Amino acid sequence: MKRMPDWDILQTRETIRQAAYDLARSGVCDGWQDVWRALRARFTVDQLTTIFENPLCRLDVDRRCYCARNPGRHDSELTDRSPVIRRDMCEKNGTLIPRAVDRQPQRTGRLAGQIKALLADGNERTAMQIAQQLGSSRNEVLVAVRAMLADGALQVTRHVSASHRGRGARVFACAGKVARKKHEERGLYAPWPQADPVVTTAIDAIARHR
Repeated sequence: MKRMPDWDILQTRETIRQAAYDLARSGVCDGWQDVWRALRARFTVDQLTTIFENPLCRLDVDRRCYCARNPGRHDSELTDRSPVIRRDMCEKNGTLIPRAVDRQPQRTGRLAGQIKALLADGNERTAMQIAQQLGSSRNEVLVAVRAMLADGALQVTRHVSASHRGRGARVFACAGKVARKKHEERGLYAPWPQADPVVTTAIDAIARHR
């Protein structure tokens, strides 16, 4: 008897895959390990392992992370400059997990709440600006930002190029804030189009004739 596929499992795997690609394209992750840690807020270790245990998947995510963090670089440079896929995962309780895990989930959660409150004013900020205003380190902010991007609470609005050599910076805002702000700036209602006087005269003549 042919076994029917579990569509819920397949849907979860596709959701993880798309979420991983979205995080990689955001430009705030150095590699698949950062993507994994960010997705741990939404998925279990076993669910993530089914995707990331494939070395080709890890290589694909690393490639996307590298291209997003190095805009303008040729894709052929990935071979020499991107992290090399190696066995940098260790076994624990029968599952594969990155060696360096976030040991302060509560700290990350509190910082995410502070970032959300800071960006609630609708203004955009870089990770460095957020860190300076909250009195935290840039690395801690990036860890929290990755988790917020994975949850859909945050969005990358644009990329600011570095004045000298460097990768530049991503600009963040609360999800939906930028679109809502632009809509409010344009006004809630579109201006009523000005009527053509020839058309209005013709319509008026028809109405009088009837």
